[in-house]
Amino acid sequence: MTSTGARAAIGLTTAVLAVGLAQCDRPQAPVIEAPPAVRPAGPEPDVSPNPVLERPDILALIAAAASDAAGGIVRPGPSGLDGRQFRLRIAFGCAGEDPPPPGLEPPRDGVARWVRQASDETLRLSLSSADWRETNPVGAASDGFEAIDGVWISQPWMDSEACPASGLPVTDERAQTVPPRVGLAMLRAEGGSRLGGTGSRDFSYTVRGQGGERPPAPGRGYRLVIEGRLKAWSDGRVIRCRPVRSDAPPPCVIGTEVDSIAFDDAAGLRLSEWRAG
Repeated sequence: MTSTGARAAIGLTTAVLAVGLAQCDRPQAPVIEAPPAVRPAGPEPDVSPNPVLERPDILALIAAAASDAAGGIVRPGPSGLDGRQFRLRIAFGCAGEDPPPPGLEPPRDGVARWVRQASDETLRLSLSSADWRETNPVGAASDGFEAIDGVWISQPWMDSEACPASGLPVTDERAQTVPPRVGLAMLRAEGGSRLGGTGSRDFSYTVRGQGGERPPAPGRGYRLVIEGRLKAWSDGRVIRCRPVRSDAPPPCVIGTEVDSIAFDDAAGLRLSEWRAG
């Protein structure tokens, strides 16, 4: 390299170093962070100590108890459920009427149903609770109760209080060999209050047409509404499950002390109600 080229190279290097040093001496610009994203305010959480348990809450509790029972898990200590208020709505008659055998009253099977009365063309809604005092679907009867009246919860896989989607195939539940698996037990201690003041386990209501006309069949069924408080069995558990097979969910029964039983139409209009007395 000639002396002229060497001097040019040295001059270029010196200029680059000077620029770099000048940039190092220059104060850095402050980093401006993006403001945090603003999320729309959602509903306030329910902070009440004991909110009323609705159908989805009850079914979630039963599903958790069934999972524990199927896996052989025993959770010691109180569950904190005893005494919690609840309101359970059960859809029935979604596929039409379910008449009892000819000449017989509806069976005491704990299933709500409706049937058209041939005598006067009215609709009769009925519930006859099952007697689980001697035996029940989850094992031996518990001591200390005057009565244990059972009611089956229809469509326990649905959180919705509505009937199942229309247009699906319908299977006659009376022809099924697999019994229902989720039930509600109305536990009544010795000397406890009785619904209606008579202790009857039968509830019925007659739907009449307008102006003497024949009442139409309900397109979306009716609703059985049960309200009260959860109640522990004598073993301290509120929900009892009994696994019977490894390839099927265990039947479960939730203990309750019922304050009222009612029939509503699909829109929520109260048709009839019975209260503890």
